[in-house]
Amino acid sequence: MNITVPITPLPDKRVWKHAADGILTAKMAHMFLRPPLVRLDWPAIIWCTCIPPSHSFVFWRLMLFKLPTDENLRTRGCHIVSVCVLCYKHAETTSHLFLDCTFAASVWRWLGGKLNCSFSLLSFSSLLTCIPHRCSSQVTDVFAAAMVHTVHTIWLARNAIRFNSSPISLHHTFEKISTLVTMSGLHSTGNCVVDDVALLNSLRIPPSYRRVRDIVPVNWQPPSITWVKANTDGSVIGSNSSCGGLFRDHTGAFLGSFSSNIGVGTVFEAELTGLMLAIEYAASHNWSRLWLESDSSSAPFQFASEIVGIIACSLD
Repeated sequence: MNITVPITPLPDKRVWKHAADGILTAKMAHMFLRPPLVRLDWPAIIWCTCIPPSHSFVFWRLMLFKLPTDENLRTRGCHIVSVCVLCYKHAETTSHLFLDCTFAASVWRWLGGKLNCSFSLLSFSSLLTCIPHRCSSQVTDVFAAAMVHTVHTIWLARNAIRFNSSPISLHHTFEKISTLVTMSGLHSTGNCVVDDVALLNSLRIPPSYRRVRDIVPVNWQPPSITWVKANTDGSVIGSNSSCGGLFRDHTGAFLGSFSSNIGVGTVFEAELTGLMLAIEYAASHNWSRLWLESDSSSAPFQFASEIVGIIACSLD
């Protein structure tokens, strides 16, 4: 009943059912034959300037299951007898070599103790979940470098035993990973916070704090005897402005403070309102000698600072 049947017959036409208007375009045909790839988050973590590209490349192949382990060689038609050369207890698969092997499990357990975390060995993607969600950029680089270097070291240990019959010890593996993590931490361009100092020091990585352009020393000068000094300031966030101030005597003792939400306004209006409220506050407390000082240091409002920045006034 919802279909309108035309009175006169219409010519038939081909309709592409995946399009709303039924018209097949070259773009839609390309998208249908080659759909867009899913954007992954982990490549941005492992490809870092502080990690050698050769190490990141091994981890990248691991995540894509492209390392030439016995499991992958069999899928390519190589009929070989497989055994894990690190434990000699299981056939070599990608998951076993890097997650389930007793050698790899010991390495991940030791690394978790160094980083104060617990690695999830359920899958390769779960390894990246050990990175704290809210941490500094330098700690993020250290965690990523630790995982990449661990995978690379396990892979080199496997190759050294298989192709060179070289003995591999856990102590040598631990020392090698520690050295690589320290080098990556030294080349990290990220910054840290105070809470990260203990972790970085345990890894022999000097903390890198956020650099500031200029450090301007600010010294508070007390007023003369019998005078009260008021420091005021104004601020604007979005379209809302506010001001505040505090009062001290000649000894630096705290006498009082105020704050006010002005509403919509400019920084210039907030600064002036703070000065006027400071005078009213002083008059209500019978402070007849008041020294006003505005803390505005922004270049666009230097004019206001020159006019009302420092005023010595007597309310007698």
